[in-house]
This record gives sequence, C-alpha cells and structure tokens, in this order.
Amino acid sequence: MKKLILFLVLPLLLLIGAGLGALVAGLIPGVSIPGLTPMHEAAEEKKDLGAPPTSKQSPIGAVTYVLSEFVVNVKTNRTYPVFLLLSLAVEMTSEAVRPSMVAQEPRIRDAMIVYLSGLTPSDLNGYDGIQRVRDQSWQIVQKFVDPKDVVNVQIMKLTVK
Repeated sequence: MKKLILFLVLPLLLLIGAGLGALVAGLIPGVSIPGLTPMHEAAEEKKDLGAPPTSKQSPIGAVTYVLSEFVVNVKTNRTYPVFLLLSLAVEMTSEAVRPSMVAQEPRIRDAMIVYLSGLTPSDLNGYDGIQRVRDQSWQIVQKFVDPKDVVNVQIMKLTVK
C-alpha cells in the first residue's frame, strides 16, 4: 500500500499541482481563468502598435510635416557600405501641432537613425520591409509628439543602394 502511494499517487498529485500552478500563472497560451490569470497578456494582444493604413482618409484641417531625408548606413557583411535613403511625411491634426513637431524633430531623427542603422538590406525588401519601417516610424513619432495630434506617417521615398 505504501509503495502504491509513493510511486503512483504522489507523482500524480505533483503533476496536477504543477499544471494548476502554470494555469493560474498564465503560462499556458490561450487559456485564461477570469479573476485568476494575469491580464497583462490579453491587454498586450489588443494593443495595436502599427501605423494606420495608407488609405486612411485625413481629417479636415490636417497638415503634413515632411522631415528632411535620412541617409543611413545599414548593417551588412559586405566590404562596401549599403545606404538607405528615406523620406518621411508626418500627418498632423492641425497647424498648431507644427511647433512641437519642429521642436522634437532632432529627437525623432536620432531615434529613426538608430533604428534604421540596425536593419539589414533583406529587412527592407518588399512590402513587409516598407510596412516594418512605417510601423516603427509611427511608434517613434508617437513617443515624441502627443499621439492624439498625429494622424499618420507616410513613406515618401525608400531607396537601398
């Protein structure tokens, strides 16, 4: 009888306890117990960090601020440098936002240069590469300018040479 408890029941209880602990801690993806499972994962999934679609219509009175072109060396294993030329336009809700955009442009440029210089030429290929740059540009602009004042970010030019 003691052997049955020791070799069968005790390991079974340990497995059940570990499974319940993982469930309550939220370590099992796709499974949540209301009131017990932490909500941080559900909140992160709902939060969309991407830029609005390029076809999104501008509100009445919106203005565009064009940042001066970025020329950045991207990461490569080649012996010669590979350059990225990028031109961005930021759509703002009104002309009143322009002074804060002008004041924050050096910080936005710095953050963009740091981000862009970490990319490789293959990261910039095709639609996915352009969309990746748009989404990150959107996030960077929203860090420095009030998100409610920014309507959209448009890539005017993206060239890799």
